[in-house]
Amino acid sequence: MHVELLSLQSKTKHRTGWGFVDLLFNLLVGFTFMFLIAFLLINPVAKKKDFDPKAEFLLILTWNDKSDKDIDMWVQDSFNNIVSFRAKDLALITLDRDDLGISNDTIINDQGEVIERRVNREVISIKTKDPRKYTVTVHLYNARGGGDPEDNLSTLMVNEKVKVELIRVNPWSLLSTKKVELTMQGQEKHIFEVNVVNDGQVQINETGKLIANNPERMKKEW
Repeated sequence: MHVELLSLQSKTKHRTGWGFVDLLFNLLVGFTFMFLIAFLLINPVAKKKDFDPKAEFLLILTWNDKSDKDIDMWVQDSFNNIVSFRAKDLALITLDRDDLGISNDTIINDQGEVIERRVNREVISIKTKDPRKYTVTVHLYNARGGGDPEDNLSTLMVNEKVKVELIRVNPWSLLSTKKVELTMQGQEKHIFEVNVVNDGQVQINETGKLIANNPERMKKEW
């Protein structure tokens, strides 16, 4: 009789132990579910209409990553909208960053360490396939890599090779690449004219047209 009682007590303790484990597991699942619900309420998923990074074409200017030269890309469309470092976002044409060469490729973190990002690149995105023409040029704004180029009126001779790529995003394809060499401060070179036609196809032409050093534009500024 004593043996049977001990056996019954042992089974009861065994059942009680597993029940306690089940209770803890259910509580853990419940707390996890509640945490996920609270997290989603605090950080709602961005809706497509709230965030649309879509671009149809990219113009990518690159030059020597170790260069201190400040080189700019200019784009003018057939409606006379001009995008450059002076106006970065017009008519669905956007310059993502004005790269000044190595002068804005470094930061100092909170430990006093210098963090470098040695990439000399400017990207202009075109967010429409509507029929339009885009003239693209590159301009050597500053050959010294810092300060105001107007502080020194003497001609600075350099030898800076640059590359401009035209990329179609949807579907992704490289449409054109052109390399040119800039040899003095203030020099601007024509890259190409991008003609987007009705069916979304692209025609590449060279017209020789300038933007930054265009006499008509400079006359208006003065």
